[in-house]
Amino acid sequence: MIRSSALYVSLIISIFIALVCGSILLAGFVYKMQESKIKRGEMLLRNAASASVLVMQDSIAYGSVKHIKLFDDQNETGDSVTIEKRQWGLYELGLVVSFKNTDSVKRAFLIGSSLKDSAMALYIADEDRPLSISGKSRIQGVAYLPKSGIKSAYVESSYYEGKQLVFGRTGESSRELPLPDTNMINGFKDLLSASNYPREEDLPESLSYSFFLPVKRIHLPINQPLISNKRISGNIIISSDSLIQVESSSKLDKVILVAPYVKISSGFKGSLQVIASDSISIGPSVQLTYPSALVLIKPDTAGFQPKISIGKNSVLRGQAFAWEKQRSQMMPIIEIGHGAIIKGEIWSKGYVQLGKSSLINGSVSAIHLMANISSIKYENYLIDAIINRDGLSKYYTGSKLFNSAHKPGSILWHLH
Repeated sequence: MIRSSALYVSLIISIFIALVCGSILLAGFVYKMQESKIKRGEMLLRNAASASVLVMQDSIAYGSVKHIKLFDDQNETGDSVTIEKRQWGLYELGLVVSFKNTDSVKRAFLIGSSLKDSAMALYIADEDRPLSISGKSRIQGVAYLPKSGIKSAYVESSYYEGKQLVFGRTGESSRELPLPDTNMINGFKDLLSASNYPREEDLPESLSYSFFLPVKRIHLPINQPLISNKRISGNIIISSDSLIQVESSSKLDKVILVAPYVKISSGFKGSLQVIASDSISIGPSVQLTYPSALVLIKPDTAGFQPKISIGKNSVLRGQAFAWEKQRSQMMPIIEIGHGAIIKGEIWSKGYVQLGKSSLINGSVSAIHLMANISSIKYENYLIDAIINRDGLSKYYTGSKLFNSAHKPGSILWHLH
């Protein structure tokens, strides 16, 4: 005869064994699910990386969204990617979404281009006059100069102090600068066209906008050109019919400013792109972090001299570009102030004026160099300024605007 207590103990043991077995089965199921999730995540990351390489190809046109099935299967929920490329100011923007079933991985990044001439420091168009160098100036890197070459000069009681005129190889320049990418220039003109401006809208105190959404366009009222105490980042273009002025109290990251005249006040720090048709004024002690860009597009009918002015002791990490379609008497000018530092590329279809103690870690391309000493302008002179190609990081990536060689781009900056 079996006692009832024994049956009770047997029941407890059976329940315990069932719980243990169930837990083991559940743990195994969870492990398999987690392992499957990890493998799927790794696969999506690999697919996103492959799609990123594809979107950087020059054959991918702006504005079109392509859906690509990676494997030849009949399952509509199989491995797939969508890719898109846009022009984002001076750079290109790549958007990639890799997905399988309901899982996805997204990547947004700026696309840069390798430099056409990784050793070039200076390119001065041949206008049948030599380049003169004086004082503590230094050219480090390859210099493309007029056929008449380069000579030392005596300016304000100071001779050229260097032991050689160019610390690097020299070559002959042509009468015109190497042509930049005209499609990108047309993109700048479209942004500057008043007919493309959206309706007026007040700028919020804080705004962050994903690059996977359509571009957010904000057009400032003409009586409210000031951007003060704002935190703006992401896929945003801010425009104005006349003026945009950015105060140092604002934090801007990766946004684009479009207006005839843009002014960045003293002490500002941020990453932005400026596209203007009249002038760009960068105040003293401004820090424009990489990848920033200053773009000046002179209107075809303009009868004035457009200007980019970079103030005393300011730093630009990126590019400065000044353009006019037909060379005129009022060619655009890029002015670099005393003690200012440029880490990147300067390109002007006109003048580049370098101030005393200004430092260019990168390259300068211009029709003419200019110096302004004691209110006297010296044309095709380099006085107490340094152009040092070796000072630019070997990891620096430029813009397709200057380096359109029909080669695949590379990821310049990952975006959130």
